[in-house]
Amino acid sequence: MKPIKLAACLGVAFGLNGVAGATDAPAVPDLGAVLAATPGLSVTGYVASSYTHFDTSTVGQRQFDLKTNGFTLNQASMTVSYLPSSGAGASATLLGGEDASYLAASAPQFGVATAYAQYALGALTMMAGRLPTLAGAEVVDPVADNEISRSLLFYDLEPIYHDGVRASYAVGDALTLTGGVSNGINYSSNGTSDSKLVEFGASGAPSKQLSYSAVYYYAGTNSYYGGKPGRTGLFDFVGNYTATDALSFGLNVDLVSKDLGGGTQRADGYALYANYALSGQLTLSGRGEYLSDNDGLITGSPNKLKELTVALNYTPAKHLKLSAELRQDKADNPLFVNGAATTTKQNSFELMAAYAF
Repeated sequence: MKPIKLAACLGVAFGLNGVAGATDAPAVPDLGAVLAATPGLSVTGYVASSYTHFDTSTVGQRQFDLKTNGFTLNQASMTVSYLPSSGAGASATLLGGEDASYLAASAPQFGVATAYAQYALGALTMMAGRLPTLAGAEVVDPVADNEISRSLLFYDLEPIYHDGVRASYAVGDALTLTGGVSNGINYSSNGTSDSKLVEFGASGAPSKQLSYSAVYYYAGTNSYYGGKPGRTGLFDFVGNYTATDALSFGLNVDLVSKDLGGGTQRADGYALYANYALSGQLTLSGRGEYLSDNDGLITGSPNKLKELTVALNYTPAKHLKLSAELRQDKADNPLFVNGAATTTKQNSFELMAAYAF
């Protein structure tokens, strides 16, 4: 596309039919015209804001929740994507809002969630850049999740994205094989050159009711889990079962091991999900979790964490999602801070409004 002349831009901005010296300048195309002229190009995004209330003085074991009592602009995101089924393409997702502080410490209100180039050739797809993780049942996008808060597994055990390369090969609907190499096991270790991560994954949908994904990550010396250097292995499994048109279930399992030289520490996490459509606009969701940290790899001392969440999602209009959530976290040993004391329990209530376009 040729550069648009400054005079034409000024004409459009001030509503003029013409500008001296540039009466023949072409009109500035709007976004719809650009999309129509480029089949396969899409621009999507969302804005999500929430209100949170905790019965503790600080927030513990949460990926994105930052305020104990208040309103937050969580995310404002836009994705520009051109990913044809054959040939070259690219996708980039920019993220603003307080949640972006987890993606770019140098720019607390803005970050690049993912950005990668892709080349597809038949059953083979190759990608390079900042790639979304293969692990976990939940994602950064709050519109795609059934609960407002992220799981313990999402926060404590799973990466968010990877800077590297990846290739996948679709054997069929029931099996796609994936392999890749990236910097470290999570974004926090992307800058270390001695912490390369290798990933091996398999995913598929054997039937209309059942889908699955499994991935194994292995990283060399890094400081991701508990700030302790050592080789790390993570096995992640996600399974989804659709029982009826209204009822579905999900399972997420994470098994982590870390070699610290003098021994191996482990942390295991399990999450169960259930979703029931009360109507075309109203969905009731639940999540229950259990995280075993007997070696203190995650929390610093031996502990067992449990979490139960109930959420209600309402879509009163197209693209608009309103959500409410009640959650309780428990730990065997005091883990949550409330004033000058520590406690084994944390309760929270959240509201969220999200609009996707």
